[in-house]
Amino acid sequence: MRALRTVASAVLILVGASLIALWAVSGVVVSAVEDGSAVHSIATRALSDQEIVDAVGTAIADGALTALADAGVDLSRLGLDDTVRGWIEDAARTDEFRTALLAQVDDARAQFATQVTEPDRAPAPLILELDADQYVNSQIARIPVVGSRAPQVDLAPIPVQVMDASTFEDVRTGYHVMELAQRWALWAGIALVVLGLFVTHRARWFVAKAGLAVGAIAGGLWLVLTWWGVDGIASVLPGGSGGTAGEALTRLVTQDTVDALQARLGVVSLVGFAVAAVFLVVALVTRPRARR
Repeated sequence: MRALRTVASAVLILVGASLIALWAVSGVVVSAVEDGSAVHSIATRALSDQEIVDAVGTAIADGALTALADAGVDLSRLGLDDTVRGWIEDAARTDEFRTALLAQVDDARAQFATQVTEPDRAPAPLILELDADQYVNSQIARIPVVGSRAPQVDLAPIPVQVMDASTFEDVRTGYHVMELAQRWALWAGIALVVLGLFVTHRARWFVAKAGLAVGAIAGGLWLVLTWWGVDGIASVLPGGSGGTAGEALTRLVTQDTVDALQARLGVVSLVGFAVAAVFLVVALVTRPRARR
């Protein structure tokens, strides 16, 4: 019976400590969505895909030519429509354009947060609508002959698909798991650890062992993150890096937020080891002495 209680207590400690570590990770994921760093990273990855950049360039060129025609600038009569289209599409492939578009992405985090958290959203790609007016007008002004005559154009927001439907559904599901963990995993972990205290028959050493487990798991994740990055942590989550939690972690936690994740795991690990050290000393001091 004592052996069974010892095993049950150890299992409760390990599961509880794992939930506490999951709480530490999930809080960073939720913060990445709320502060906009996640959408910036996703858009940066998308705009490194040449197919997406070409689609954006075509959409912007179509909108610019239509707006110029509506403003009375007949490029086809001047024989310049292909020239202007090529100029704008080429501009969309530059780093300058990516920088300008990413500045708009920072303002689109509300769109992203809404699409991630909307409960009844049907499966669909992640699309952000970005305003490219200022950049397009600056490019049109540089075009020989046309630039001096062209008025300022007003373009409709450009829809940019930054994630396909299947991947985004995995991210949405994983985010909901992380959001749930951010709210409840800490309390569930503490509850399991306390339950383990009632199960064990060696209560004197229990808190020290629980603190050691929390410190070791959080510290292990810190080492994994330091050596192998976010992909390393995703690989040890349920389902691995290809699971919903792993997909959410790798997509939503950016390099910019790795430092925050390292700091949080480091704090949790240090607190766990400190608790273990304190209660180990208490257990040793209060240990009954053997009779002579």
